[in-house]
Amino acid sequence: MGTEREVKPLSSTAKVWITVVAVLLMMWFLFAWLILDRHVLDAAGESVGTAFALAVVVSVVGSIRQSR
Repeated sequence: MGTEREVKPLSSTAKVWITVVAVLLMMWFLFAWLILDRHVLDAAGESVGTAFALAVVVSVVGSIRQSR
């Protein structure tokens, strides 16, 4: 069908960044829910929205870097 591409494993740096971002998103959820006293769904929506925005930024940067 298409050309097969070899999948590279994630580097240690990438794994660390993924862990840091996941912890920060979880902390943001807990902060918005418990400290700012927002409804749990609103706090979860903020965290998920932030995660999607970060995913878009990473995707755009990755596609720009790959095209060079």
